[in-house]
Amino acid sequence: MKKLKTAITGIIASVILSGCVTTSEFEQMKADIARLYVESSQLKQDVSELKTRIDKMSSDLTSAVALKEGQLTLLAQTQDYVKELQLLKGRFEENSFQNEKKFKELNDKIAELQAKLNQPAASPEKNELTKPAQETLKDPKAIYDSAHIDMKNKNFASAREKFQEIIKNYPDFELLPNSYFWVGETYYNEKKYEDAILAYEEFLKRYPKHDKAPGALLKEGMAFLELKDKKTAKVVFERVIERYPQSKEAEIAQQKIAEILNSGNSGKKTPTKKTKSKTKSKTKR
Repeated sequence: MKKLKTAITGIIASVILSGCVTTSEFEQMKADIARLYVESSQLKQDVSELKTRIDKMSSDLTSAVALKEGQLTLLAQTQDYVKELQLLKGRFEENSFQNEKKFKELNDKIAELQAKLNQPAASPEKNELTKPAQETLKDPKAIYDSAHIDMKNKNFASAREKFQEIIKNYPDFELLPNSYFWVGETYYNEKKYEDAILAYEEFLKRYPKHDKAPGALLKEGMAFLELKDKKTAKVVFERVIERYPQSKEAEIAQQKIAEILNSGNSGKKTPTKKTKSKTKSKTKR
């Protein structure tokens, strides 16, 4: 602008000094110079605005590039997460399938036992009939204590009747869950393992979080083991470990699984144990 002003001033001065310009021409020159000033000012403003726009476009472009890079990184991370999720999903579905298969086998076995036990049975023996003394007991706690005395004296049939009486007539009794558990114990002690399994299962369905639940599930597995059904016993022991991993019963279940696996490898040791058990049973009788 300064150079333009200097040039215009020089032109005007030279024209005036030469004396060759008329008044109208001089006025026209003044108008042209004024127009040049306006155009120059407008051009300067346009250049400034253009520079501002270029700076803004450059900033936007930088932000867009950074955003694009961030999106690409996020996309890569998302793809990794999707792959990991698919892998975990596959493992979960595989484990679920195996567990469902095991539990179905266990439920089928229990249903088979239930059907077998639902068949008409012989009339109860006289020593399993309700004793007159039991009819006088109306307090559930007294009946419960009396049942435990029978358990101590190995009178399991009498004890079972008293526990079943509590279950039938005293649904609000605080030790009702224990009564369900002890019914299973009476059967187990009588070596009626099929009945014991069903009794333990009934208890577990009603009270899965009871403090006796780990013991009931462990004894259910032991009952299957006594019935020589090692496959189902192993499934039950695995169930103990899965449901009650911090319990003592879980440790025992782990040992029993190891014994089952070892017995499967040794083969010849099992018949020896069977012979011993038969000898013992004959001696007791």
